[in-house]
Amino acid sequence: MSQILNSEKYNFRRSVAETIKLIETAPDNTPIILDFDETLFLRNSTEEYLNSLQPRLIGAVLLALMSFLKPWNWLPSSIRGERSRDWVRVVVTTLFFPWTPLLWQRRAQQLAHSHTNAMLVQALNKNLNSQLILATQGFDFIVRPICKHLPLPINKIIACRFWQGSTDRNRGKYLRVTSVLGEDVVTRAIAVTDSIDDDAPLLSSVSLPCLVTWPTAQYIPAMADIYIPLLYTERVKLSGQHYFFKVIVAEDLLFLILGTSWLSNHPILHATSLLFLMVSFWCIYEIGYMENDLIAEKFEKDPALSENYQRYKKRINLWQPWFWAIILAIPGIILLESIKVTPSIVDLGFQFSQLNRVSVLTPMGFWLCLLIALRASYWIYNRIDKKTRLWLYPVLQAYKCFGFLCITVTNLVGSMLFVSQVLSRWLPYIIYRYSRTEWLDNMKNIGQLLRWVLFAFMLAAVVVGTQNPSLLINWQAAIVFSYCLFRGRRQFWEIVSNAHPIWQDAWERDK
Repeated sequence: MSQILNSEKYNFRRSVAETIKLIETAPDNTPIILDFDETLFLRNSTEEYLNSLQPRLIGAVLLALMSFLKPWNWLPSSIRGERSRDWVRVVVTTLFFPWTPLLWQRRAQQLAHSHTNAMLVQALNKNLNSQLILATQGFDFIVRPICKHLPLPINKIIACRFWQGSTDRNRGKYLRVTSVLGEDVVTRAIAVTDSIDDDAPLLSSVSLPCLVTWPTAQYIPAMADIYIPLLYTERVKLSGQHYFFKVIVAEDLLFLILGTSWLSNHPILHATSLLFLMVSFWCIYEIGYMENDLIAEKFEKDPALSENYQRYKKRINLWQPWFWAIILAIPGIILLESIKVTPSIVDLGFQFSQLNRVSVLTPMGFWLCLLIALRASYWIYNRIDKKTRLWLYPVLQAYKCFGFLCITVTNLVGSMLFVSQVLSRWLPYIIYRYSRTEWLDNMKNIGQLLRWVLFAFMLAAVVVGTQNPSLLINWQAAIVFSYCLFRGRRQFWEIVSNAHPIWQDAWERDK
């Protein structure tokens, strides 16, 4: 199948000049079936519609949430999958923002004037005796407002419907076109498109297929200029690792809760405040990830960049994360300060109402200083050689736990946990920088068990040195021990299951 497609792609491919000439010299009444997105319209109409959502920030968050949850994979099997992705996004956002189709009318007029394919329009206007049919996988209520302002006599528009859009898209353009025009019209037509994936059956059926990429066409994702916290981390830097839940929540946040919220009078509320502050922290930490990729692309000979990097490169904004960091920090700081001196949950409402500016602004100032220090450290880290980065790496890791002590407190157990967390990430990084063996892919997993060993060793050393066994006999230590062991359970079991007497190696060798 792949060889057939490649052969078809080779036969269908035409230059811009060839395509223009075919259109201009086409005989009278020749049907010209024209793709819309990135062809007649030099952008993607669906993405431009989604980009017009208002308020933009809420729209961007909703799109990011759908992109994470992928609700199109929850549909019935007949329409499930990526082909229904745009339909789900359009329907859901239109229902959430029902004023968007009205706003789209004006936006469509602006886009028609600024992003119409002038070369193609000029060629079509030189051959007004042909039949012009627009056939698109886009949506009728999105495409028609743009077409209304095009300087072209369009005979038919074949697009996907709103409620039945998923069925239309899964049916395919060829079947929809033939059901409207008839096979006899399709077989003598010229077809112009930029997509072999969607339009191979149609290109195979027409008299003159034109698979052409227009140099001024661009696919720009909706809300590309809006920063969404941790989107770059999840989609680009650590793509496919589910980093937010597996590391930021299950390690960074949870260990911080075990080390600090455990000591609070209101541990749940304290943990909630840390959640806000952790996302605030990661907004600035993520700037370092973005900057790291930009610098790697510019200066490194063989940069290790994600496949998604080029797609998301235009989304990079080094200033918008500060807005998010400050906005998210405010409820975290207010909640944290309101419970610091509140002895009971009954008094919490009163204490919250009695907060004054000084009591909030002081920790907020400390928090901003932490974020500035973090940003400065990562700025330096990204601009020094890789071997020297080795000594700044534990500093960056320490910010994730010890940095939070500028606004909250911990005890000796929490301090030992934080030290073990930093060392469990630093030691694999040392080996990563100085080794190139095949087991490097497992270094992060080794760190899970290494954290437990380091924590146990340091806590035991403190108990022996202070002769205070109560550090071991308490619920906080027990929960920390249990969770660290749970996170490293696979490596622990692998070590236990692979353990064997040394003489077995000799037996294997002599076989």
